[in-house]
Amino acid sequence: MAIPGVTALAEDSALQDLQARAAKADAEAEFLVGRAYFRGDGVAQDDQKAVEWYLKSAAQGNAKAENNLGVMYHAGRGTARDDAQALDWYLKSAQQGTSIAEDAVGQFYAKGWGVPRDDSKAADWYRKAAEQGLEAAEIHLGNLYYFGGQGVRQDLKEAAKWISKAAPQGDPWAQNALGSILENGFGTDKDPVKAADWYLKAARQNYAKAQGNLGRLYANGTGVEQSWPKAYAWLSLGAAGGDVAAGKFLESSQNYLTPEIVNEGKRLEDDCRAQINNPGGASKASP
Repeated sequence: MAIPGVTALAEDSALQDLQARAAKADAEAEFLVGRAYFRGDGVAQDDQKAVEWYLKSAAQGNAKAENNLGVMYHAGRGTARDDAQALDWYLKSAQQGTSIAEDAVGQFYAKGWGVPRDDSKAADWYRKAAEQGLEAAEIHLGNLYYFGGQGVRQDLKEAAKWISKAAPQGDPWAQNALGSILENGFGTDKDPVKAADWYLKAARQNYAKAQGNLGRLYANGTGVEQSWPKAYAWLSLGAAGGDVAAGKFLESSQNYLTPEIVNEGKRLEDDCRAQINNPGGASKASP
């Protein structure tokens, strides 16, 4: 679970000023001192002191300190692990509208951490965070509707709505899922061309399932020009990355894979691997 970033305390005077303000019960300063101890930013890293200062700040209702206490209790850092306590602090922060805390509460209900599992409540909290544009929550909510859950029926239209918001932000799972949604027309119109494009984006991030899906599209000529060498290249990468379906598709396609196709496919596989290792060098014309 993400923790807000820290601006480095480059000068001792900056930390001294924070400590002086914190000593006067300034809630924001107490939070920042706690965060400095958590990160070892200008002081020796010390989780216990981080928790002490977060508690001082949270006692005054600082939402960021409440969220970070949730992190500490859930991870067992600076204190004994206690999911019930973690959830309590996340809830306090979430009730003030902190999106990452809202998403965290959703995860606690979805996983049954410190509370009985309740996917319906998880969806409610994910939605609050997703409506603030938090990518992780868009993914969690889209995933929940994509597969369905306890008390949450599968809703591919809702899944498509939230996954389509997350995919442009670069998450490979969301990109591959959006590709599947568009290829199959799950909750939206079929668009195999756009599906191939989303599979490619995830495949270039070395997401094995997307590599296998893209290879299958090239084999069938769906949304792309049919090409067995390109199919071989992406299917091979997907299979090597653990996509069982890609490996099975390759095995079932042996009659189409002449020595010439395999040789060209291996060359293209090297090109694809180079794109993965150097994404900035990928060209639109490459497979």
